Amino acid sequence: MARLLMMTDFTESYANKLLQGIMHYSHEHDSWVVAKIPLSFRDSNQLKTVADIAGQWKADAIIGQFRGAEDVRPFRDKGIIPIAQDFKQPIPGIINITGDYKEAGRMAARYFMERGVRHFAFYGMQGLNWSDGRRDGFFEEAASVESYEAGRKKRLREIKNVRTSWWYNTEKLIHWLRSLPKPVGIYCCDDNKAYNIIEACSQSQLSGLRIPEDILLLGTDNDETVCQLCLPQLSSVDLDVENGGYQVATLIEYLLAMPPQERPKHYSDIIVRPTHIVTRHSTDALVNDNPYISRVLQYIDSHAEKPIRVDELVALVPMSRRTLETLFQKETGSSVYQYIIHARVDKFKELMDKGMTPLSASMELGVEYKEMARNFKKVKGLSPREYVNKD
Repeated sequence: MARLLMMTDFTESYANKLLQGIMHYSHEHDSWVVAKIPLSFRDSNQLKTVADIAGQWKADAIIGQFRGAEDVRPFRDKGIIPIAQDFKQPIPGIINITGDYKEAGRMAARYFMERGVRHFAFYGMQGLNWSDGRRDGFFEEAASVESYEAGRKKRLREIKNVRTSWWYNTEKLIHWLRSLPKPVGIYCCDDNKAYNIIEACSQSQLSGLRIPEDILLLGTDNDETVCQLCLPQLSSVDLDVENGGYQVATLIEYLLAMPPQERPKHYSDIIVRPTHIVTRHSTDALVNDNPYISRVLQYIDSHAEKPIRVDELVALVPMSRRTLETLFQKETGSSVYQYIIHARVDKFKELMDKGMTPLSASMELGVEYKEMARNFKKVKGLSPREYVNKD
């Protein structure tokens, strides 16, 4: 008999990727049907009404953006498994689809620092679990950051009357952006908030703010529709949402094999983890006050998919190899050779994150696997196979 899963949110990229993971499980097991309740209906009716409809349809489980104060017992009373797609705060006592939000923030800070960024800023929404977590991780990793959050006063200024995720005051946003030291790396809680910044800069012709020259801008979720709609196109932290959907389906199948009265009272959350950062034009810059070192950094970053010789870099600048190596060490804190190794390891990791095996990724980069594995472990602290199998 086919399982029936209901979803109350399927308009955003995140929910669609979650659904893809669920359907991947369904195609393997040939036992699932997904019914979708329009979010407008969900918002205009009490949860009991939604539960009544789910009961009439004989749903087995439901995924929704439940509010913390809402009572999900009407679903349980009908033998329906409620699953919260984490929106504001996790809901105790039921399965929550949440995320490793701090790690996404830490990943963003490391990404900026690898590009030579020395000034950091965060643009998010106060009071939302996923935004606050990404902010905190970003703060912890970066030595010194400024914070700008809709509706909350921090060190810069307060933005008032922000009631939705899409509304913003262009004038106040531009004022804040201008106040930041340049160049600055701005990490946003999601791609939509990053789009707000790009939109504000393009609308205000007199702002004089350039992306990525003045502002290196990074979003979260890697919503390709939003990221590619932006001009310049938006870099973003990618999340393993499809795998999260697959885990949800696996857990539901496990629970449905039990009588409702025997199902556990407490559940472990499904944690969606960040995987890698997709670089597009909004962060396509490496920051350094010395124009020669900046040129070398840009070259290494854009050619990391192939072997790079130091002689190639010397040819880019009017200085000897020894002078370049001395100046590079002084400006970046790393030797040229070590910086190349790190860039190549990051490219290797990116290929594995896209699904390539460690051996195939090393072949793609034109390097022997043993050498790449040795460098990867030295930089990342684990072997490529340990990295691939870490979850």
